[in-house]
Amino acid sequence: MAALRQDRESALTSDAFRSFFFIALTFGLMFYWLKDKLKLSVMLPIIALLILADMWTVDKRYLNDSHFVSKTKAEQPFDKTPADEQILQDKGYYRVMNTSVSTFNDASTSYFHRSIGGYHGAKLKRYQELIENQISKGNMNVLNMLNAKYFIVRNPENQSPMVQMNPGALGAAWVVSDWKVVPNSDAEIKELDSLDTKTTAVIDQRYAADIKDAQKGMDSTASVKLISKDGKVAPNYLEYEVNGSKNNLIVFSEIHYPIGWDAYLDGKLVPHVRANYVLRAMEIPAGKHKVEFKFEPAAYKNGENISLASSILLLLLFATASYVELKKKG
Repeated sequence: MAALRQDRESALTSDAFRSFFFIALTFGLMFYWLKDKLKLSVMLPIIALLILADMWTVDKRYLNDSHFVSKTKAEQPFDKTPADEQILQDKGYYRVMNTSVSTFNDASTSYFHRSIGGYHGAKLKRYQELIENQISKGNMNVLNMLNAKYFIVRNPENQSPMVQMNPGALGAAWVVSDWKVVPNSDAEIKELDSLDTKTTAVIDQRYAADIKDAQKGMDSTASVKLISKDGKVAPNYLEYEVNGSKNNLIVFSEIHYPIGWDAYLDGKLVPHVRANYVLRAMEIPAGKHKVEFKFEPAAYKNGENISLASSILLLLLFATASYVELKKKG
């Protein structure tokens, strides 16, 4: 931790001095221009060069020569195995768990499939806890609710990857006939030890009010379908068609992430809840309905608006300064 703090302090300090250097140069140029010791036609190109130098040096940190690869490698960074080819014949919506590699430290599976595993430095803590407490123990009910339809394992004879199909995968969404309300998250993840996720869900009590009108019991007419094309859906939009003869509780095999994901029922914004520690669930009234999940984080929208307003203001200031200067000279 001490080394990490020192590294971050060093980066902050060097960037602060660097920013001060560019700001001071720009301030000096504008000062001499205001004193009529520098022409606008000279100042603006110099400022443009400073902006270019500033952006170039920062951008090179993230995109430099080491990031460029050959066209063939860029188009196909990973080679398909026969197991990958076999799974890709399925055009449905499913996920894959690859145990022939380091499941949660390998990215190759995610290149070809929606993966249960993979690696990211900013992995959700809640999902990591699910890995440690349930997936690592081989809890099939949990893997079923994550829609793990295919497993890639090592062939015991030659150690090559081979495919095993899981008929118990629950699909993109399903109707449950029962649910348990528990007092907190600890009880929620513990309940998964023995929960039949096909028929029952577990809900934290903080969400109980949002499913108060849902009715328990099997609805033989109920159905839920993810609208997709050849198993493909947009990363920021999901649409479902739901039918039922009563108010059902639907569980969706998608991560519950309320900071950005909004739920809509027939076009109207409605609450959705967390179920089974990591998934989404919604109370759906009787009848035929359209359910949508849209990723629309307020922070991103606000940031875009602020950035746009700032850019417009900067352009107006430059335009005003140029007009005043030209009027003066005229």
